[in-house]
This record gives sequence, C-alpha cells and structure tokens, in this order.
Amino acid sequence: MSGWQLPAEGAPSAPAAEDWVMPAPMAGGTRSVVRTGPSGLLLGTTRNERGETSSLAVRLFRNRPTRVFLAVPEYVSWVLAFRCVALGAHLTVLTGDPRRWGRLVRAVTDSGGSVDLLGPDGTPPGSGRPYRPSLVLDDVAHYDGSQAALGPWQAVLVNENAAASGAVFQLRSCDMAVVGPCDARVTENLRRAYALGPRQVRDCTALGQDEVVLAMPRRLLRVQVPPTPTEYGVLFRA
Repeated sequence: MSGWQLPAEGAPSAPAAEDWVMPAPMAGGTRSVVRTGPSGLLLGTTRNERGETSSLAVRLFRNRPTRVFLAVPEYVSWVLAFRCVALGAHLTVLTGDPRRWGRLVRAVTDSGGSVDLLGPDGTPPGSGRPYRPSLVLDDVAHYDGSQAALGPWQAVLVNENAAASGAVFQLRSCDMAVVGPCDARVTENLRRAYALGPRQVRDCTALGQDEVVLAMPRRLLRVQVPPTPTEYGVLFRA
C-alpha cells in the first residue's frame, strides 16, 4: 500500500457499522445472494414482472475503460470495491479523508488484496491488465468526465451527488450509474441523462432498504445489493 499512511490500529478509521443505516437481512448474517463468476462482477439480484429473481452481472473490466457513476450509501461502495478485489483487481482509493476508508483498506490487505490509498493529487495507475485489472474509487472528483483518461482493463467508481445541478453531464460521461435512494431531483437527472421512459422513472421510486438502480441509456433495473454474511463479517463487524 502506498500514498496515505493510515492511523494507528487503535485509532478510529471509519464510522462504526452500527452508525450506518444498513439493511436488516444483511445484519442478521443469514442471507447470501452474490457469487462471482466468469461473466464479470455480480452486482446483486433483480426481480422480473413474474416475481422471479435472477443474478445480475456487470462487466466492469474490459479491453476498454469503464466509468461508473456512484451515488449510493457508503457501505455499497465498500462492497463493490471488495468484490472487485475478489476478482483480482488492484484497488486505488483517491480521497481527501483517509480515515473514512481505513477499515476498507485494512480489510483488503488482510484478505490478501492490494490497495493504494492516495490523496487528491495522487497518481493512480494508467491502465490494468486482463488478469490484474485496475479499479479506482474516486472520492475527490478526479475523474470529472473531461480529464484523467482511463486505460484498458480499468474501471473507475466516481462518487458523486446525483441530485446536483451538474449531475446530468456527469451521468452522460459514464457508461452506467448505480444510484440509490432516488428522490424527485435524482430521478429527473437520471431521466434526462439516459432518456428513460415513464415506466423506468416509476421504477426509481420506493426503493427497498437494500435496493439501488442500475441505469444506462434507455435501460434501468432495480437491484438488491446486500452484503453476504462473509462480506459483512470482514468489512463491517467490529
């Protein structure tokens, strides 16, 4: 690990898990819904019109870069980053607050993964490799859609405010968006950015406690993304 130096082990490095609003099924440690496979990163489960559930895979790492707009509860960012590490990715976190990501960094290194914790002026990798992709978790708006080019086999999760006035431009500059919860302003920005229809706009409302929406041009899906019991134990249990 390079870049920021984490505080001593005894110092607080992140909010305690119980301080976050977390889905009840996950907290019980009895639900395991996500497995990784050769088709990519399994984001979670989705339900069709007949009420049947199926797994939803997202191919983040390709021979061209992938940009993901991320506006979700913080635990979802941690889970997605950790699952990418489980696929063999090297994680780079760009942040102005290293304590906020300290527990995630320790969980990655304790699990045998590799991670760099960099400040706002840090230099992330320029690309990844097929069997060693690069994931950048951007918490400082480094990748604003017009600079900081990405390379092949590399993906960036850009933490942004989906309700901001400039969010439509940011959404359009990304390949996809993972967003939740969705108020009226967020829903309108998604509609304008991705040309969503009335039915897709309705799907943004009344999301469940562990649900987000996966949006891209003319497509939107509601997805359940609870951590598995293993992920909960590694990432959030004190």
